[in-house]
Amino acid sequence: MEYPSNYADLAARIELAALSPSSSSANVALTRIPVTQLGFDLLQLDITPAQPSIARIGLFAGTHGDEPAGVAALLEFIEQRLWHSYPRLAFRVFPCLNPTGFDLRTRENAAGIDMNRQFSRDDTPEVRAVRASIKDVMFDVTIDAHEDPEELGYYMYAHFENHAWMASIVDAVSAFGPINVKPIVDDQSVVNGVITFANDKEEDAKLHEFMQHDEWPLPLFLYSVGSRFSMTTETPGQINLDIRVKMQHAARDRLLQLLTTARADL
Repeated sequence: MEYPSNYADLAARIELAALSPSSSSANVALTRIPVTQLGFDLLQLDITPAQPSIARIGLFAGTHGDEPAGVAALLEFIEQRLWHSYPRLAFRVFPCLNPTGFDLRTRENAAGIDMNRQFSRDDTPEVRAVRASIKDVMFDVTIDAHEDPEELGYYMYAHFENHAWMASIVDAVSAFGPINVKPIVDDQSVVNGVITFANDKEEDAKLHEFMQHDEWPLPLFLYSVGSRFSMTTETPGQINLDIRVKMQHAARDRLLQLLTTARADL
């Protein structure tokens, strides 16, 4: 695919895809959330299946402007209508949370703020808009697409009801690109491509410890409002972008397949 050169291009393509007639009976609604102080709209796409929904999924990308693979993967998800593969899942999609950083290709927004440390409060206009949109939405699973510009292999943060899902997702990603083999990344223990804890009790304790600080990433805000299960993908920024996009797709698709199977009897 041709990757968007700037946020205006990205927004135009998402709007065109959202407004184009769909071959499925799913309802697709595009919401423009004004960030008036900064002169742009954040884009929110809601996809509601015709069949009764068995789960609601939150898809987020572009918190850091120098991490394009997640944005590109969600653009393909929208343009190619990849949600057709999941006719019983409802989605809320934020393709790019940091438009100014996306244009500048910087981790921070144009004001020099790392938005992924701002979700405990409403100080940052972009964060304020996202928090208002999702604070009352209960997601069954959220996926926050990130990249690690310094790494050569994929890893992820994950919290699922079924721990076996983690290995299955990493296995799916490994078909398209390398998995991180380092034992430590960002001072966190990595086991088989997953930043993990000994057990759920230890993980919950660690999350509550993080919440005592005032620098929350998006998944911690989601956890605080009741969306307990999440995956943060970290594709390796040192390899080809096309491969990284495929790795983002593989991680998301395997998780959605596992969730659909687990909920099939509902």
